[in-house]
Amino acid sequence: MMRAYNESYLSNAMTNLGDFFDFAVNANNRPCEEVWRDFATSQLACEFERGNPKFVVGLSGYELFFRLFNITGQGVSAQNNGGLKSKSREFWAGWFLAYYQWAYNTSFKEIHSKLTFEKLLSLYNIYHEIDEHEATKNLHERLTDTVPTKLSLLRKARLLKQSELAELSGVSLRSIQMYEQRNKDINKAQSETLRALSRVLSCSIEELLEN
Repeated sequence: MMRAYNESYLSNAMTNLGDFFDFAVNANNRPCEEVWRDFATSQLACEFERGNPKFVVGLSGYELFFRLFNITGQGVSAQNNGGLKSKSREFWAGWFLAYYQWAYNTSFKEIHSKLTFEKLLSLYNIYHEIDEHEATKNLHERLTDTVPTKLSLLRKARLLKQSELAELSGVSLRSIQMYEQRNKDINKAQSETLRALSRVLSCSIEELLEN
């Protein structure tokens, strides 16, 4: 697979993106999902994907933060934990995302469409001690799973569009989309949500749940 930049840059790229997320969330109290969204949809992410040396290795994680949020650093907390033996989960998430993007030569925007930051953080205990190649391979298989959810199969069997199911059930369109994309676990949905969906789809709640 052709990749945007040489592997010799990868370690620095991973560290810089890890520092970026750690600095944004932990030192400056930015909501992690907003930081992930703003980064993934930014020109900065595009430059990262293209392998622009200025962004991949030329700017530190702290400089990437200032560049993305278009600030000078005034009033922003400075923190450098590069010498610490233990990194935060947010650092690991950024570090991991840089490797995943490089390994599969995909866009951060595409990764963002399938993976919330909270979901990635929830995988920390499973993945952070595993070789990054094996961890990203495992995650990639999960994100590209083409087996449709039970909700999707039932909805299509009733010849309903997602928007029609949302209108009839009162469950938001975004929630239905996230359940069908497995970005949100339907097994953890509120009982009222499951009842509403099962009523419209003429099925039991158990038939909606994933194994």
